[in-house]
Order: sequence, then C-alpha cells, then structure tokens
Amino acid sequence: MTINKELKYGSEAYWRLNEYILSQIPMMYNVIPQRKKIMSKQSELIGEHPTSGIFSEWCEFEDTIPTVNKKHRSLKDKGITRSILIETLADWIIEHHTTIKQLERFKKKKSILNKHNFKEYVSKNMPFPIESFKTQKGNLGEIILAEYLKSSSGLELLIYKLSFNPNIEQSMKGDDVLLFDKNNIKNKIIMGESKYRTTPNDTVVKDITKALSKDSLPISLPFVRDRLDELGQNDIADEIDDLISEVPKKNIPIVYAGLLHSNHNVANAVETHMNTDNENLVVISYGERNPENLIKESFDKAIEKIMS
Repeated sequence: MTINKELKYGSEAYWRLNEYILSQIPMMYNVIPQRKKIMSKQSELIGEHPTSGIFSEWCEFEDTIPTVNKKHRSLKDKGITRSILIETLADWIIEHHTTIKQLERFKKKKSILNKHNFKEYVSKNMPFPIESFKTQKGNLGEIILAEYLKSSSGLELLIYKLSFNPNIEQSMKGDDVLLFDKNNIKNKIIMGESKYRTTPNDTVVKDITKALSKDSLPISLPFVRDRLDELGQNDIADEIDDLISEVPKKNIPIVYAGLLHSNHNVANAVETHMNTDNENLVVISYGERNPENLIKESFDKAIEKIMS
C-alpha cells in the first residue's frame, strides 16, 4: 500500500490506513482491543461516517483530534454530481414536511384537476416554506442533521417533526432533532441542534454549545408522544411517556450532536471556537463556497417535484 500524501488525523485516508495495518496483523484475541482503541471519540458517540449511501458519495470527513472540550467532525463536498445531491435533498424536504395523507390528497387532486388548477391548489397548500428563506435555511439544516445521524448511528426518528408545523413559514420550537433506538427506547437518545450562518463565527459556535450543554435535556418528548398517539402508535408512545420521567433523573444516556452549515471556512471556525463542558457533544461542520445556493436549489427542486 503506497501513501502519497500527508495524512490528517481522523480523515478517510487515516482510517483506511489503520484498517490496512490491522489487516496485516494475525487475528488473535489480543488484537481485538487494539481495533476498538482506534475508533475516534466522535465515532463512539454518533457512529462512523457512512461508508455507503448518499453521505458516503457526498462528503469526505475528518474527525479532528478530540479533547475534553472539543469533538468535531468536519464534512466537505467530495465532488458529488450536483443534480444527484439536489434530487436527494428535495426528496428529503418533501418527506420531512409532508404526511402520507397529504401526499394522497395531492395525488387525488391531480387526478381530478387540470394542470393549471392542480398547481394553483398545491401552491395554496404547500407543505414546506416557499416565502421565508430564513425558515428554509433552518429546516434544511435540521433535515441534513437528522438524515446524517440516522446513517451514522443507526438510530431512528420516530416522527417527522416538520410535518406537524402549523405555520410552515416559521421555524418550529423545541428540539431540532431527536433520535431513538426503536428496539430499546431507554438505550440511547441523540439530541441535535442545527444552525446556518452565511459566515461562521464564534457566536454561532457558542450558540450551539450552549443549546447542547451537559445540562440540556430534550424538551420535545411530550410532543413526540402525542404525535405518536395520533398516529396510532400507542405502544411506543407509552415508552416515550416513561422517558419523560426518567430523563430528568439522568438515567438515560444522551448524546448531543450539533450541525453548523456555512461556507468553506466553517471547519476552522469550529476548531478555533468550540469549547464545551459537555463531553458527549460532537459538532459536525459542513461548508461550501456558496451554501445559500444549495438551499435555494433544493427547495426549488422540491417545489418542482411536488407540482409535477
């Protein structure tokens, strides 16, 4: 195996080299602890960066050297075909903002209305923000964070929170993201907070770490429980109800994950300014040179898809 470039700690190449080295060692009992030791702290908390699927194709990653006060995973576009990425994000926008009943209603209206009247109907009943770019920025960040954590951790969203927003042009209150181990609700919760800034700075990094301090608890559990009840998922709603009393006792393991979506300097901002009291917090940064274009193109494609 030839190494032609300098390796950064926690980069994809770094972990591939580790795997190659370990593959040359005979698999004996005393090698197993060594394999566990090379997993980054970020991976222990939120899982490994996905090795297949859209995030594998979209993002290269680096888990920077962790400290007590900073655990950071940097994501960067590795050159995915833009149309594939926009299609995926548009599908996620629709999935996170709509219910099955809404989609069935759109399908029914399409079958009985002409093209003009159908588009007029959909425009008046759009399930996601089309006027507030601020809300679009916040919502897409939540969606990307949720989908990334689903892929990396294997945990699940129990509801699509944004589909219950009574005012689509305004941001929803409560936790941005909550993921659970559906097979054992008390096993682990991931609580997430996303932020978007055109230019990253110390203030937004501090906002994320403050929202996800070690004393922060998920406040949206009653909301999740009530929505599950409405969906007829009573058994898991009862399990969430039990969590409501258990979580304040600190009996349930909580992992915290923040996402800062910004320009190409975002990783440097997190590295420079992240300083948290929460050892179970990972901040994920994703940056590109024109981040607002990604948001606009994704929502435009979602509008196009739902109108067609």
